[in-house]
Amino acid sequence: MANGGPAGWLPGWLPGWLPGWLPGWLKDPLFDLCFVVGIALLALLMAGATVISPVLMLPMLAAHTWLFGYDHLVSTYTKLAGRPEDRARHRHLILYLPPVVLAGLYLVGRTSGATGLYVLYFFGQFWHTVRQSWGIAQQYRQRAGGLPWDPERLSEVTLWSVPLWGFLHRCAQQPEEFLYQRISLPPVPVPVVHAAGLLSAALWLYWLSTRAVALRRGQLPLGHTLYMISHLLIYLGGYVLIEDIGSGWLLVNVWHNVQYLAFVWMYNRRRFASGVVADSRALSWLSQPGAKRAVLYFLTCLGIATPMYYFLLQASARLDELLKNTALPTILVVSLTFTVHHYLVDGVIWKRRNNPAVAETGLSS
Repeated sequence: MANGGPAGWLPGWLPGWLPGWLPGWLKDPLFDLCFVVGIALLALLMAGATVISPVLMLPMLAAHTWLFGYDHLVSTYTKLAGRPEDRARHRHLILYLPPVVLAGLYLVGRTSGATGLYVLYFFGQFWHTVRQSWGIAQQYRQRAGGLPWDPERLSEVTLWSVPLWGFLHRCAQQPEEFLYQRISLPPVPVPVVHAAGLLSAALWLYWLSTRAVALRRGQLPLGHTLYMISHLLIYLGGYVLIEDIGSGWLLVNVWHNVQYLAFVWMYNRRRFASGVVADSRALSWLSQPGAKRAVLYFLTCLGIATPMYYFLLQASARLDELLKNTALPTILVVSLTFTVHHYLVDGVIWKRRNNPAVAETGLSS
């Protein structure tokens, strides 16, 4: 059983009260508990600070954007173009997709203004974050041996149910502002939201019952179970329990971005497990074992992202000055181009058919 084992495998520093379980870690207990629990706590602390003191929203937003937002986009390129064969396979995504996305966003902006772009972003980030969460849940499923007793399609519906309920709740809430800009979401009747909430609650209660049965059988997939619970709590908090749409968004996006950084780092660790390779010397060196290399990997992503975004956004602002453009800031279109390109690219590069080394890494979905 992949990465599984009997209850006797339980490390001494973990609670010993579970009678029988299958770990099913992506990497190891320390990494996975940091990945599932630690990242969720970080997101909760940052978003919770803005709930307690709304004046902290701007500094938290700036810290999140700089530390996790920009470099999580840059980390995409280690998968998209990290090696010569990656660049050859994804040439059309690297060269041709960005201008198409830029043109599309410009048209959206010209027809519906900044509000239309923010609505598009709100829909896009919702789809992207939930899709990533499902992909990671699938990785935990694979590492636990496939979970034949847990129907995959029902699990997918269960996972999507709470974000969809939350999304409908936000639409019914009709917020006027999102991240300091006007937004207009489609109206949804409150009874529809309540129905979605009841359906989601029923699905999750059934899911919990299957885990109780698995625990009695000594087959509880701990990694998959903890991850699903973290998903439930993050989306329940981000879209339903937190009243302010900005603070709720921050909770989900800190969780999503830091997870992405850690997941891509782990992918590169496994991809370059044999050592430094000549055709990707810098990336493969940064992806070698050791905490110092992991820190350097993160700092390198940050070091690339910071000046890149700074100069691009400065150039956009300068272009607005030259064109005397105030109706549709170029800076908004340019920054969203990188974001939407990331969303679209991510939907391609992690597919199993686009990962010839899947048997090696075990990380494609």
